[in-house]
Amino acid sequence: MKRLGKAEGGVRQALEYAFHEGAQFVTLTDGKTWSFYLPAEHGSYEDRRVFMLDLFERSASESAEVLYRYLDQERVASGEALETARKEYRNKNRRLAAREAIPESWHELVERKDKQLVELLTDAVESKSGIRPDEKDILNFLSRKLTADVLVPVHPPKPRGGTSSRETKVPRNIKSTDKRSFVLLGERFSYGPAIDAMVLILSELAKSDPTFLQRCSEHPAFRGHKRKYVARSAVELYPDRPDMAEKYRNLPGGWVAGTYLSNQLKIKIIRGAAEVAGITFGRDVIIDF
Repeated sequence: MKRLGKAEGGVRQALEYAFHEGAQFVTLTDGKTWSFYLPAEHGSYEDRRVFMLDLFERSASESAEVLYRYLDQERVASGEALETARKEYRNKNRRLAAREAIPESWHELVERKDKQLVELLTDAVESKSGIRPDEKDILNFLSRKLTADVLVPVHPPKPRGGTSSRETKVPRNIKSTDKRSFVLLGERFSYGPAIDAMVLILSELAKSDPTFLQRCSEHPAFRGHKRKYVARSAVELYPDRPDMAEKYRNLPGGWVAGTYLSNQLKIKIIRGAAEVAGITFGRDVIIDF
């Protein structure tokens, strides 16, 4: 149990203590957010978090269901709660592994000019145009597609005039655990609080694409159950909480970003921003709070 707003700062201490004591399941809360961890599993602290419940973001019925799933006395005593958490952890990691394999699998299909892929594309063209295309045209298209996927970056930030002190290129083997800095498209940025990193990433990506923040606002990662995380006005960020109206940061083009966010939500927003920009989190955006 931590003071309100301090739960994220106690993750390392809680998991290390649990690991040494042999605890298999950990709940960390500040009263508002409830995080459930499997301390003995592999990966970063975020990887070992099975679920994070934000009472501000969820309805009463949703919150009750989550708390029952992990903390009901009978389920905990029987081991059912622990088994549920382990199953969800495995499913989450399997889905992530599959998702990350999609680009490489597509690349391989195009590179070897997979027969089924060629036939599917040929049939689709014939259905749309009424004319069956020549196989050579299909193969040439796939070759160009392969080259474009490899060589053309999507929405790269435009260089600003003059020489920037942040233009140092980062080697490929840079680690995401470098303290208080992140890497965006090969450029390292320093930051203070975690919210600074989120706002800076959104701002940098918005500089080269005037539609970026609009598209972000339509992405599921930028919306909670009751509020938006990026909007045109602070009122949209906290529709039911006028007392929170000042908790925001300005973004380019008159947009604003809410700051009353857990670190898990900030990472979710950054991942969503990478998807909108057409870049890869963990490669083009390297950060870990």
